[in-house]
Amino acid sequence: MSLEQLKRDFDRDGYVVLRGFLSPGELEELRARAEGCLGEAEKGEAYPGVVKNLNKVDPWFEDQLQRGRQRELISALLEDDLEPATAAWFARLPGETSGIRPHLDAVGHRQKGATIWIALDRADRENGCLYYAKGTHRRELPSVVGLEGFSAESEEAVAIEVEPGDATIHSSLTVHWSEANRSRRSRQAISYFYWAASTEGE
Repeated sequence: MSLEQLKRDFDRDGYVVLRGFLSPGELEELRARAEGCLGEAEKGEAYPGVVKNLNKVDPWFEDQLQRGRQRELISALLEDDLEPATAAWFARLPGETSGIRPHLDAVGHRQKGATIWIALDRADRENGCLYYAKGTHRRELPSVVGLEGFSAESEEAVAIEVEPGDATIHSSLTVHWSEANRSRRSRQAISYFYWAASTEGE
């Protein structure tokens, strides 16, 4: 898909899906790096399946955050320079009874940004795939976890089923969530989050 088409889709829907974003070799390196630093990173108490700031544990993640090829693509989609924020690990563990409720990534005065989410495992409805609420980046919504009125049955909800090495990019204003992992399979991903540089100091 051309950059022009990706930009049109991103502007219309608030997200894009990139099939085969990583080669098999790149995927294995990413998986190995993630496994190597998870023990040193701090897991959040509220969300045990989330580990942020991998880039502060392993310089490799800092290099990917600063210079990975996704940075140029996200900059083009946002039409802005970027301020790299964090690399993170997200997992829905087998048998989990809850996911992460509908929310935005935008915080307070910082509204414009984007996340690339790279699948380490297959993600589907059974093991807690991402859901996006298409077009919600064009609405004014509060930045809280647990936005009302969004579910897998919502008209604008899209289940993002992906294979290992696939990626998605979503706006910080796009409502997204994941549900429980009802399978015996893990659903892991690595994300890189960026603020648009123009939001600094607003």
